[in-house]
Amino acid sequence: MNKKSPLSAFFSLFLSFVLLAFCLVVPVHAELVWDIQVVDEDCSSIGNGYCPIIVDADNNSHIAYSGAPELRYASWNDSGWNIQQMPTYAFAHDLALDADGNSHVTFGSLAYASWTGTSWDIQTVTTNHTVYSSLALDSSGNPHVAYSIGSELKYASQNGSNWNIQTVDTLPEINFEVSLALDSNDTPYIMYSSPSSYVDNIGIATRSENVMLAVWKNSSWNIDPVLASSNFTEFGNMVLDSNDRPHFLATQGRFDSYENTHFLSDILYVCWDGVAWNTQIVALNVTLANMGFLALGPDDYPHIVYKSGQLMYARWTGKTWETQNVTKTRMTSGLPTLYLAVDSNGNPHISYLEDRPIAPYNRRNLIYATANVTKPPEDAPTFPDAPLLIVSTAIIIGTVIAVTAYVWKKKHKH
Repeated sequence: MNKKSPLSAFFSLFLSFVLLAFCLVVPVHAELVWDIQVVDEDCSSIGNGYCPIIVDADNNSHIAYSGAPELRYASWNDSGWNIQQMPTYAFAHDLALDADGNSHVTFGSLAYASWTGTSWDIQTVTTNHTVYSSLALDSSGNPHVAYSIGSELKYASQNGSNWNIQTVDTLPEINFEVSLALDSNDTPYIMYSSPSSYVDNIGIATRSENVMLAVWKNSSWNIDPVLASSNFTEFGNMVLDSNDRPHFLATQGRFDSYENTHFLSDILYVCWDGVAWNTQIVALNVTLANMGFLALGPDDYPHIVYKSGQLMYARWTGKTWETQNVTKTRMTSGLPTLYLAVDSNGNPHISYLEDRPIAPYNRRNLIYATANVTKPPEDAPTFPDAPLLIVSTAIIIGTVIAVTAYVWKKKHKH
C-alpha cells in the first residue's frame, strides 16, 4: 500500500481547507438599486406637498397630487405614466383603491371623488374648512373619512348618497394630520394627536404631542392614550396588520446637548402586540427630519421612509433594521410629505415632491422611486462573510504552521 509523504499530505490538507473556505462564502446584502423617475414637472409649490401613493393588485402605482393648479391623478400602465387632470382646483389629501381597482380621493375642504370607470364623481363631505383628511374604504367599497376642525376630531361615513358625520373627540387643539384605518370587520381606528407642551430654545420652537387612538366599540368611541408620557414631538401615519393590530411612526426630539442650537430627532416605530405598545428606534439623532411614512409588507414587516438630509429607506428584516439611501444628493429642509406603499412582493414604492432645480421655481417635481428588495442585482458582487473568512483564514494558517512543523521534525529526526 502506497503511503503519502508528509509534504504531499500537507498540500492535500491545505487545498482542502482553501476549497472549504470558498465553498462557505456567502453574499452580503447588496445596496438597493433605485429607479427614480420624474412623473410630473408642473406641480403646485403651495401647501404641504401631499401626494399619496398606492399599488393595485397588479403592483402598479397610483398617485394623487396637486397640479398647477388643478388636482391630478397619475397611474402607471407598464409602459409609462398616465396623468389625468381632475375637474377641480384643490389640494389632494388621501387616496384609496377599491376591489375593482377604481380610485377614490379626498381633497380640498372637504370633498371626495370616485372614479366610475369613465369619469370622476365628486361629492362634498362637509362645508366646514379642513386642510387634511384620511380616507379608508370598507369591504363594500364605501368611503370613510377622518379629519379635524380646530378642536374637534370628525369621522364621516357615506350612507348611500349622504354623509353621516360624528364628532369623535373634542380637545383644546387637535392637529390636522390624523390617520384612519378599518380592520377586517370594518371597525374604524383613528389615531390623532394634541399638543401637550411647548419649548422655545434660542428662537427654535417645538412641542410635545399626546397621541391617542379612538376605536368604535359597542356603538361609541373608545379613546385611549398611546404612550402619552413619551414626549413625542411628531406623530406619523397608522396602519393595521393582518391581525388588526395598529402600527405607527413618531419622533422624539431634543436640542443638541453640546451646541444646544439645533434640533435632533429619533425616528420611532411603535406597534401593539396584543398586550402592550412596543417601541423600536429606527434612526437616532436625525437632523432636518421630516416625519416619515410607514407601510407594512405582505409579511407584516414594517417599511419606512424618512428624511435625514438625504431621503432614507428602512425595512425590518426580522432581526434588525436595514437602512439605505434612496437619493445620494442632499435634500432641503423644506421637503414636503413623503409617501410609501409596499407591493405584494415586498418592494417599496415612494412618492414625494421636490423643489425644481431650474425655472420656473414656483413649481415642484413629482418624484417616484422604487427598488427590488426581493432579488439582488444580477451583477452584484459577492464577498465572503467577514467572520467566516477570518475563521477560515485562521484554520488555513494554523494548518500550514502545524504541517510545516511536522515535516521539519520528520526531516531532522535522524
